Amino acid sequence: MRALMAAILLTLGAVVAVPAVADLTGWRLARSAAPPAQDQIFGQDRPVDKLSLSRPSWERAAGLLVGELTLSNGNNYPVSNVIIACDFFDASGNPLGSHGTAIRRIFEPGKSRIDGIEFVRRAPNMQGGACRTLSAKPARSAQQDDME
Repeated sequence: MRALMAAILLTLGAVVAVPAVADLTGWRLARSAAPPAQDQIFGQDRPVDKLSLSRPSWERAAGLLVGELTLSNGNNYPVSNVIIACDFFDASGNPLGSHGTAIRRIFEPGKSRIDGIEFVRRAPNMQGGACRTLSAKPARSAQQDDME
């Protein structure tokens, strides 16, 4: 009889605890969905959504593929820490994969030429393909740096 009562009490405790944990988890998820302060400063858009890259031109140099392309920043503010990924192929056009790199400079609104983007040639006949932007951040202004 005691075992039955203990089982009933444990079951009731679990029934009460599950909704409480679910509410707590839901509250945490809802709270984490709030936009960061940086999004509030620059609007709800993501800076990467307004970046585009031209088709790169590629050269081979000492075990590297070196690319050159144009980045277009359609935001009304400068961006930095732009991460791009480029596709690579063999001589037959079969995909060899994609590789990413960070470009650590500030890009003002408009077009900027980027040269010297280096990737290690993992195959002797590796050829470069198209590139795309993966992420970017609004560039910090001198005023923001002074305030910190």
